[in-house]
Amino acid sequence: MIPLREQEYIRQLFSQELEGKVKIDYFTQRPSAIYLPGREECGTCEDTRKILEELAALSEKIQLTVHELAEARDEARKLKIDKVPGIVMRGPVNRPLRFFGMPGGNEFSNFIETIAAASKTKLEVGEETAKALKKLKDKVSITVYVTPTCPHCPGVVRAAYRLALASAHVEAAAVEIGEFPRLAQQLGVRAVPMTVINDRAVVSGAVDEAGLLQAARKAVEGDMSPATVQAGATTVAAPQAAASGLILPR
Repeated sequence: MIPLREQEYIRQLFSQELEGKVKIDYFTQRPSAIYLPGREECGTCEDTRKILEELAALSEKIQLTVHELAEARDEARKLKIDKVPGIVMRGPVNRPLRFFGMPGGNEFSNFIETIAAASKTKLEVGEETAKALKKLKDKVSITVYVTPTCPHCPGVVRAAYRLALASAHVEAAAVEIGEFPRLAQQLGVRAVPMTVINDRAVVSGAVDEAGLLQAARKAVEGDMSPATVQAGATTVAAPQAAASGLILPR
């Protein structure tokens, strides 16, 4: 799946950048030989498994565990995995970073960087960001909806993951929404990146780490309306009114 030249580059990067061990739990689903009502077949599960196995083979500091979702419901519930492909990365600080879908396209290099970031025993953030994170008293859930061709998505995912690694109050996940059409329809996703905070506030378009943290604080403090709010220079709106970013094909 990963070209040999890229594998060698990643191997060298891992040898230089990985500090501690990174545990990757991968939840997949076998193809069904019979039709089961309500079950969606996973078209990218096998390719995602191959990518993860190739990455794990590039460093002894990466520990990959593959779970069949139907046989690991308790573990999936514990790690907050509710769809496949579902990936959870945990490093020395044991703060889960979740990715749903296959990390391909623009998200692939971002995924490699995330493994390296997760391996750190301490993540350095700016002074203002550190102060703002300390003010968080309640849990914040940040979910970024992306597509592999979106040029702005990796930056938002990276910002969400950095906040999650820097604070135990923040949980972060990325969802390759093109692989989950029913979810896209349910949420009314028309553009990416689209970021949902605490399942109620939505940031449409690109936003940096400071803007994302500002929006998260507003959501926790109850200052965010589910309809419309400003977060820095980015409009925060309901999913049906996504104002910027990459338009998804209908």
